[in-house]
Amino acid sequence: MTLGNLTAPGDLERSIRPDELFFSTTDNHGRIRTGNSVFVRISGYSMEELTGAPHSIVRHPEMPAGVFRLMWDRLLAGRPVGAYVLNRAKDGGHYWVFATMTPSADGFLSVRVAPAGPLFAKIQQAYRYVLAAERHAAEHEGLSRREVAHIGLRTLEGLLDELGFGSHDEFLAEALTGEVTARGRICAAYARPHARGPIRQVLAGAEALEGMLAGLVLLLDDYRMFSERLAHASGQVLDVARRLDRAVAAAQTASRMVAATTPVLGNVAEVMAGPMSSAVAALERLSPRLADLRENVTDLRFRIALASLHTDMIASFAAEVVDGEAPPTSLREVPLLCDAVQDSVLDMSARAGQVNGTLREIIGGIAEAGERLLVFQRFLGQWRILVGRHRAQRTLGDLVQPIDEELFASWNAMDMLRKLGEEFRRAVVPFDVAALQSHVARIRAEVIES
Repeated sequence: MTLGNLTAPGDLERSIRPDELFFSTTDNHGRIRTGNSVFVRISGYSMEELTGAPHSIVRHPEMPAGVFRLMWDRLLAGRPVGAYVLNRAKDGGHYWVFATMTPSADGFLSVRVAPAGPLFAKIQQAYRYVLAAERHAAEHEGLSRREVAHIGLRTLEGLLDELGFGSHDEFLAEALTGEVTARGRICAAYARPHARGPIRQVLAGAEALEGMLAGLVLLLDDYRMFSERLAHASGQVLDVARRLDRAVAAAQTASRMVAATTPVLGNVAEVMAGPMSSAVAALERLSPRLADLRENVTDLRFRIALASLHTDMIASFAAEVVDGEAPPTSLREVPLLCDAVQDSVLDMSARAGQVNGTLREIIGGIAEAGERLLVFQRFLGQWRILVGRHRAQRTLGDLVQPIDEELFASWNAMDMLRKLGEEFRRAVVPFDVAALQSHVARIRAEVIES
């Protein structure tokens, strides 16, 4: 399949500065209610032309329908979403954004940035394949627009899987976090030392809030890496434990061969199988807990990055008013952004509790498996002594070495898992909900006063 660019040769790209943020709100049907000066300037439409128009007024024809299907499915489920989006300006030019959309009281709010993260180039290539699949479905299979969008969505999900993402949620968290990180501490660009009164306090509150959120973004990057390392290590331990369990089963079978002369060997072999099986079961129970941990960390990373972007948008509105680029009435959008940040903070708090609770369960499971392995080791020592005492090496000797080797491997792997779990537990930083909410309330109060 030969794939060209998503844009036509004469389709000029609009330049967007890294510190510029697009803002708009729509009703539940996607009709534009409000927008900021960046949206007006880059799109080329006046605010009068945008108001009341469907947001698809800036939709580029080369944008895959499956991406919009994914966004609407999530929004209508009451969940925020994000995606790389190619838009078209009034004069036919184009511009790329990473767009976030968040449900509000009676519609949606959107904050968009110029893409700068590491996934942008990969998703552009993925979109080319999705668009080609959609066009084939429409032109050669005669499918409806809804069916074409479904084909596009399935194609996109398959490509995200090839990129190493187990779900769109994982991709979304990685993409948004990457974009926020690439932007850096943008609130500093909105600093206006000459600002006075409530506007000055709004900017100060936004900068303080952004600083806290930036630290949490970095923390959650550590959580993600820890959870991946923990999942990999637990998989290794479980693999070794299962091999050891099979070796013990072989020892049981062999011990029965000498049951007539040395029944005690069979008895000990039967007993030591119990703690070994318990250790394997404890390790197997870790798998769903680790999946829960990864899901909660993914959602937490996305929520923190989204709150950080909304905070930047608050600072951007205030800076525009100070610079005279927007009227003071534009600050009427800030309480809506404060609501979005507040919702994110509450969700972060709940997710942080789930992360820490799941982590405690995982560390408990690791400890349980370790204890069962220790009991097994004691029984194994007795069994080896009995093998020598009853001179059963000729019958059982070949089984002793692989059991010893697997036990040594499992013990080393368990030690690695325990250390990783402790490292993860020490990395937990208390989630200060009150401080975050205090900054949001301060910003809201100052805006109302202004």
